[in-house]
Amino acid sequence: MSGDRVIKRNMAIFIGGEAFWGFNSALIASSTVLAVLLRELGASDRIIGSIGAIEACFLVLPQIAGMYFFTSMKNRKRNLIVWHLVAMVPFLFISGALVFLENHFSASFLRWALLGSYACFLGAIGMIGCVWMDWLAHLFEEKTRGSLMGMAFFASAMMGTAGGLAAGLVIKTVEGHAAYGILYVAAGFFATVSILTFFLVDDPADKLDLPHSHITVGDIIYSFRESLRNRNFKSFLICRTLASIGFCITPLIAIYFISPEGGSLKNSTIVTCGAAMTLGSALANLALGRFGDKYGHRIGVALGTVMQVVTLSLLLVSRGEIACALVYFCTGICASSAFISHSNMLLESCPHEYRIAHLTVGNLIMSIPLILAPFLAGLGAEKFGLKTVFAISLVFSLLSSIWGIFLVKEPRYLRVADVKHRES
Repeated sequence: MSGDRVIKRNMAIFIGGEAFWGFNSALIASSTVLAVLLRELGASDRIIGSIGAIEACFLVLPQIAGMYFFTSMKNRKRNLIVWHLVAMVPFLFISGALVFLENHFSASFLRWALLGSYACFLGAIGMIGCVWMDWLAHLFEEKTRGSLMGMAFFASAMMGTAGGLAAGLVIKTVEGHAAYGILYVAAGFFATVSILTFFLVDDPADKLDLPHSHITVGDIIYSFRESLRNRNFKSFLICRTLASIGFCITPLIAIYFISPEGGSLKNSTIVTCGAAMTLGSALANLALGRFGDKYGHRIGVALGTVMQVVTLSLLLVSRGEIACALVYFCTGICASSAFISHSNMLLESCPHEYRIAHLTVGNLIMSIPLILAPFLAGLGAEKFGLKTVFAISLVFSLLSSIWGIFLVKEPRYLRVADVKHRES
């Protein structure tokens, strides 16, 4: 099979696999499904706000271990797929079982058990998060990578829209908490289908007799230092950290629209409106991926921070069902920028050969304030009200927008300028 046909086939497989993953993720979305389930189980704003802290902690900190154990190119595809099936997907079925067996537990135990299962699921993702991105970068060149990610996560988000609508329908139709158990089990099934799809990927490394090697501690220290010496990379990290702090309130959006202040919407209505988030993400993924490949991904990062300002402003002045759908739609655009544009900026700003280490150090630095910020947001919501927290988040998002527009440069243009400077 020719090289172009292999690339196109791999692209189709990635798009299909990510589409199934988007459907399963939307069935149990933490910002809607998990948030309203915890609220029904008596969780406070502080506990629901901690969802963001759990995500920041368990998606990022395990990357240090993943960087060490999964760096070898030999059998990487097989190892990544097996890890999903053994260490990640089972926690979806565990969460479903917990809900079905809720009569055997107290509400307090069930709340913490669900959060614990979610944390383990995220930790398993965190272990291979950077490794997966490095594998993608290994398979696809920089000139097409953004477009591929855009198409794959467009498909993922469109299927996620269907998943969100399906989740809302199940919650509306099935009485009691059994609806949530059904959603978790269904998510486990579709996650399994998704990850098995990637067995079809044609990875050139599978055909080579490569030595089994790990990145050393010395390599890690060297690459961390080299990354942090780059002024533009540091400026980018500041921009993204401010943005992440400014948008750590996503789980609280559902709580706002449940409240009388937000329109006293039903749980099923909020989950259905939450499907607009994946629709917004789908459209933005397609646009930002292609646009970023052509003109650079810095613009997408800046757009995401501007959309955060718009979204938080809407939260401060609107209420009701239409406002809920619009806010989630805008949130999806923000999420797309935080993934497509952000990830490609990280990949393209790497100044050395250890991409995984570069991704890891960037994510680690940004995660430090994010572990505490969502918890503080939930605590602040309990003491001062949701709109006060939204207003503070708006300030951070505005600062991030200004920083990103004026102080962050496009990495690929800086590389060209550096080459010309050396030649002269």
